[in-house]
Amino acid sequence: MSHNPNDIFDPTRYGLITGSKCSVLFPKRSSEAGQRTYAKQLANQMFFRFYDDKSTWQTEHGHLAEPSAFEYFQTHYNKDAEYQPEFKRLGDFGGSADCICPEYGVDFKCPTSLEGWLDYLHDGIDPQQYYQAQMYMFLYDRPKWIICAYLLETDRMSNNGLTYPVDYKNRAILVEIEREEGWSDLLVQRAPSVIQMRDFFYERLKICFNEGND
Repeated sequence: MSHNPNDIFDPTRYGLITGSKCSVLFPKRSSEAGQRTYAKQLANQMFFRFYDDKSTWQTEHGHLAEPSAFEYFQTHYNKDAEYQPEFKRLGDFGGSADCICPEYGVDFKCPTSLEGWLDYLHDGIDPQQYYQAQMYMFLYDRPKWIICAYLLETDRMSNNGLTYPVDYKNRAILVEIEREEGWSDLLVQRAPSVIQMRDFFYERLKICFNEGND
């Protein structure tokens, strides 16, 4: 989860394969369509130096709830937790962790329903979150990552006087992910196909919008 609404406009991210999207390199089935779409997005970002704002009220809730999630985690789990560590880049890969600790890192998830929050208890995390955690462990050189699902009332609930039937001391569900041996090697092996497509689309944009306007 991005820890600041303005992070989606961070220029240091232009063209880099990030944790939130690296799952396209590890598909269950054919990957060509997803990787092509992602490569076009990266090329567009590089050329126009602009990110489309695709936020929803759910993502906005996550942005607003994240500082509370960090405060909760630091108070109840690790006083040495650091919020919003610096952006990390390794070659064509990059990302910003929500929180970093000496022994591990943390990514905060703030669902907008009780059932969505409890899914982290019953079902764990989905593949995209797993690969995002692996990317962060690769970037920040940590052996373990934690997904912290934090439950906080939405603005609509608060405005209507509604609260979740969960005591404050139990508002976090933690899912631990170990660093997968060899995962970063696969990442590096599979990235060139996306990078090559990214560069192809970037050159096409240069021809159309630069040379075409001379």
